[in-house]
Amino acid sequence: MRPNKQFVEGTIERMEFLLKTADNVNELKRIQSIYFRAKYNIPAEQIADMVGWNVGTVRNLYHYYMKNGEAALRLRGRGGRFHAYLSEAEEAQFLTSFMESGKEGDILEISKIHRAYEQKVNKKVPKSTLYRLLDRHDWRKLAPRPKHPKTNVSAMEAFKKTAFPAKKSRKKSEL
Repeated sequence: MRPNKQFVEGTIERMEFLLKTADNVNELKRIQSIYFRAKYNIPAEQIADMVGWNVGTVRNLYHYYMKNGEAALRLRGRGGRFHAYLSEAEEAQFLTSFMESGKEGDILEISKIHRAYEQKVNKKVPKSTLYRLLDRHDWRKLAPRPKHPKTNVSAMEAFKKTAFPAKKSRKKSEL
């Protein structure tokens, strides 16, 4: 078994300070792993049991810390838009031209937006991509209510006035 590498002077004090300022549990466990190793020289197996991690994770963290310093303790965010055609700002700018015509009262069709988007990104794109884009920017489907072509508005108004006669109020004594 090879001897452990020595930590830089002041590592223990720095870890004690970071323990007090940790924002979440995972960050705390990372700091604890280095702290226990630096101050008490505890082996990775025991540290893994104490913080609830796998032994390999603790060893990897120790290795990254020795190589990169405190950068190993900072958590990298998960996820992201790795396969996006446009950034969200570019998408918002793309939709502004369609917003103008929508404010004028024109009906927006997804097929027009779809064609324009394909031209913008120079690729064929499924319609589901457009629907997700519109949802991401809080656009929603508004359609005019259906209307029969032979609708007679005046007949409808007359029916509303005469169809339901006024109800007579009954007194409790009549019941």
